[in-house]
Amino acid sequence: MQINGTERARATLSYLRRKITTGEWPIGERIPIEPELAQQMSVGRSTVREAVRSLANMGMLETLPGRGTFVRSATPTSALLNEFLNAFTLEEVLSYRRALEIEAAQQATIHRTAEDIIALKQAAAREQGCSMCPIATAGSSNPAFESQFHLLMFDAAKNRLLAALYAGINEQLRSPQHRGKLANITSAADMEHYHQKLITAIEKQDFIDAVHAMAAHVDHDIVIVTPEQQVVPALARTKSQQDRIKDLERDI
Repeated sequence: MQINGTERARATLSYLRRKITTGEWPIGERIPIEPELAQQMSVGRSTVREAVRSLANMGMLETLPGRGTFVRSATPTSALLNEFLNAFTLEEVLSYRRALEIEAAQQATIHRTAEDIIALKQAAAREQGCSMCPIATAGSSNPAFESQFHLLMFDAAKNRLLAALYAGINEQLRSPQHRGKLANITSAADMEHYHQKLITAIEKQDFIDAVHAMAAHVDHDIVIVTPEQQVVPALARTKSQQDRIKDLERDI
């Protein structure tokens, strides 16, 4: 089957972004030159050029005349988005982050490739035993490593806008004004459980299971805490509603 130009462009962008998000191309490293990348991926130089330009617009790459193109960020960032998010409450930002993750899980079941599944499995294996969220530990003396699993899930969704918004929200949550206001309430075992459920659903292309697994996962991810370290519920639910959700989680 012949691949059309749009599909080639998406595949090229996904390939380059994965090189960055997985750390294969670390921050500060100069990436291969345009002809080399075109040859590696069997695409035209114009396709590579457009993908590099898109990643530069996201803040992930920077092209310096006469020197080459360098990795500047492992995630898409946007100063404009961060400035925009400053107008909203922490509760509103977390709620929108939750919606983005659920939508990305659904789209990943539709657009994922075999390479995406391999990358997700490798990331889940690397992150076994870790329950600390990089956002909740930002600025602390013992920050968590940068989790790649969710970034790769957004990569599998093949939706640049979702990925850019998600990265921008994470940058906002890491900012100094939110330090001490967020906590991670999941255990390493629970995180591994939800990651495995997501991988299984995405691999089977079962968007219903993927959505349920992600909704359950984010409900046990980062939460807002008071100065006394009391958890502020993300959503207002009655006890019967919460019990029903727990019953559904057992079936996931």
